[in-house]
Amino acid sequence: MTQSFVQILYYNENASDLVASAGRISTTKGNSIEIYKKACQKSKEENETLIKKILLSGHTSVLEHVNFNLAFNDVSVFVEQFLIEFRLASFTVKSRRYVDFGKMGYVSPDFHLYGEKEAELKEIYQKHMEDLFAEYNYLLENGVPKEDARFVLPYSFRSNFYCTVNARELVKIVNEMVYGRGKAYPELISLGKSLISQCREIAPFLEFGDTSYGEEDFELPDEGMAWKVERKHSDVDENEWVSLLGSPQNPEETICQAAVLGKGAGIWPQEAFKDQDLQREMIQRILLKSRKRELEQVNFTILFQKISLAGITHLVRHRMQSVIVPQYIHACNFKEYIVPESVIKAGLKERYISVFSKSEMVSRQLRSHGFLEADQVYLLLSGLTVPVMTTMNANELETFIRLRSCNRAQWEIRNLAVALLELLRRKYPVLFSLYGPACYMTGKCPEGRMSCGQIEQVKRFFTMDH
Repeated sequence: MTQSFVQILYYNENASDLVASAGRISTTKGNSIEIYKKACQKSKEENETLIKKILLSGHTSVLEHVNFNLAFNDVSVFVEQFLIEFRLASFTVKSRRYVDFGKMGYVSPDFHLYGEKEAELKEIYQKHMEDLFAEYNYLLENGVPKEDARFVLPYSFRSNFYCTVNARELVKIVNEMVYGRGKAYPELISLGKSLISQCREIAPFLEFGDTSYGEEDFELPDEGMAWKVERKHSDVDENEWVSLLGSPQNPEETICQAAVLGKGAGIWPQEAFKDQDLQREMIQRILLKSRKRELEQVNFTILFQKISLAGITHLVRHRMQSVIVPQYIHACNFKEYIVPESVIKAGLKERYISVFSKSEMVSRQLRSHGFLEADQVYLLLSGLTVPVMTTMNANELETFIRLRSCNRAQWEIRNLAVALLELLRRKYPVLFSLYGPACYMTGKCPEGRMSCGQIEQVKRFFTMDH
């Protein structure tokens, strides 16, 4: 069976010269070009010795001038989800909306660790995986779109993607894979160690190791469990899927105050911006700018009460946010999942639901035989839902809502974006009445040939009486 692996495709071959130059520039005479040329004249060993001294002093920002292009090959989607949360990296992923994953295959645990139970556990696991992929193919054959059939795929299915990251962030990611949050998962450890080995060959000045400050887990108080919310997989109004946990008192006034300050007019009191027509006019002008820092002065904390594991990918791709995704093994429940409308229309709802029921039974069976918690993550289905919390400023919310409320967006994340916008408009009508998909905000569709062709209908849907 194909093994998952990661390969460094490209890195700055002048890495040591570049990083050494960055380390010298703050304390050395001469301009940037002169300092770089001198670094190039020195031996690689001399530059690397300097770099290690700089890193030991804590000045790791010099590493950000070096970039790595990585290819992750046939790894589990769990690995993809783990990595894509690192916001200072760029990812391009094979889409489950457009690509048929029916023959993509799956990652298996190391069954040698189970001793005499190896053969039995392996047989149960492999049969279950084959059954799940057969269900995926059955849904496709019966007219269910790929983006909906994917909800029955297990979190072991293979993913392929590219990642571009600077050296400083790469060290952070690898340390998390091997020594941090990923240390419980053999696949993450293996990939992380592979990256360490490759880096030692091409960038030996990079230092990897456990940088944690202590135990990161803590015990929940028993009485706290009384607050746990039971979530159901059906008959839930979309507006109940999103909650606003925290928000500023007068965001429009703060944004206007920031706009005046940015123009060099000093600090005006918020009371000067009570007039809603003035607020709307100023914010409209800000939204036309390429640099919208004024919007970044106000933050909103949002709880997506139910979002599928597949849907989380669409959310975490937005980098300028502080997102909390729960530990899947503890948060997922096989009774809490998403049911696509296309499955219902195809008359396959009962069969679809039975996939989750059977998966729960297999999960219990494997656990009763000592299946490790780290391996149980491969049994989770992409359609299972969990709550996710995030904090975004108004600028990132504009990006999120503009992209995700578009008809071209995947329907689950679109429903969540529209529900969030409705919630925000009720509380802050001046600011968020200006938000919506690109065609509503600008009058133009950026999708080209992929446009839904319904600009006027979309604009009417998002128009709000002032």
